[in-house]
Amino acid sequence: MPFSLRLALRYLFSPDKGGFSSFASWLAIGGLAIGITALMLTASIIHGFQEVISEKLLSFDGTGRIQHILGKQIDLSNVKLDSLIQSNPNSFSPFIRGVCMVRAGGNADGVLIEGLTKLPKAISAEWQGTINSGEIILGNGLATELKIELGDKVYLQVFSTTQSSSFTKKIKSMVVKHIFHSGLQEYDKTLAFVHMDDAKSLFGFKDKMVSGLTLIQGDISSIHDEISYPYYFETWQERHALLFEWIKLQRWPAYIMFGLIALVGLVNIFAAIAMIILEKSKQIGILMAQGADKSQIKQIFMIQGGFIGLVGSFIGGLISILIIMLQLKFEILKIPAEIYFMDQIPFSFDFPVFGIILLSTLVLCLIASWWPTKSITTMIPATALRYE
Repeated sequence: MPFSLRLALRYLFSPDKGGFSSFASWLAIGGLAIGITALMLTASIIHGFQEVISEKLLSFDGTGRIQHILGKQIDLSNVKLDSLIQSNPNSFSPFIRGVCMVRAGGNADGVLIEGLTKLPKAISAEWQGTINSGEIILGNGLATELKIELGDKVYLQVFSTTQSSSFTKKIKSMVVKHIFHSGLQEYDKTLAFVHMDDAKSLFGFKDKMVSGLTLIQGDISSIHDEISYPYYFETWQERHALLFEWIKLQRWPAYIMFGLIALVGLVNIFAAIAMIILEKSKQIGILMAQGADKSQIKQIFMIQGGFIGLVGSFIGGLISILIIMLQLKFEILKIPAEIYFMDQIPFSFDFPVFGIILLSTLVLCLIASWWPTKSITTMIPATALRYE
């Protein structure tokens, strides 16, 4: 074993009773481990929140949507749209959107109805059935609020249609076929799905007329190039741009706040190395008197600081991974869905960020351990051994 490494480990785990070296080293390791755990969990929550939100929005809204720039109906027999659909078979799904009142017994609430022939991925992933005419799929939030259960009959009431400028009441009874739970209150409380034919009947759409087209799969850039006025193509990221801007805005303050905890661990390393050098000044003086080079002695304490950083990072990373795995498996930590768009704290393994955190920590540990060793440069063996 190299001379510097052997002495570094001896100073790190000093067997002397009452010695400060071992206690200071383990204190620094513990402080650094806590800081690394906090920082890695913060990174995993931020990444998990963005990942869960993205997956849910994509599963409901599709990759993108083609709509009229003024919100008018779209004619599927239009030459440009027909050519686009034919050139991208199975890539588009038409939909009809409208607002109406849903009634169940004495309870009523507003709901956004979406008529379609193919259910979105968010619904088909949890329920393998199909929707037929006369059936409706409601969100869990809306069903709970109106006390609706599977098989119940609800009534959709439309106050006006696109075919008439005068207000006319139009009521249609529907049977609840499925109740979905996305964890996004925006969808669970306000969105319902019906068959395309029912939506056409409710909102007065003629044949070949729809509210828009949902892109299920395909090249976004090519769709952008083919769509022109009066139509526009909006991706799901553009549709929810403000939400993702908010996530980016929250990222750095969170990193800085929890990074300060890791910084405390680095300060502990600085203090530990400085105190160990002070405690071992007599041994350092003996080594220098026997011809040991000052740079070699500095290397001893830098190895010690690096070892503290390595062990602290390993323990912190291990604790973080354990907490993430427990949360992913058992969903222990719950949060109010009305505020956070989901009902549990989302954890996700963000390995690139984890790697940056660990690598940065090791580099900073070496710097924190190098700084106190500057005092060795001015140390005089005779002074260190004066009272020996």
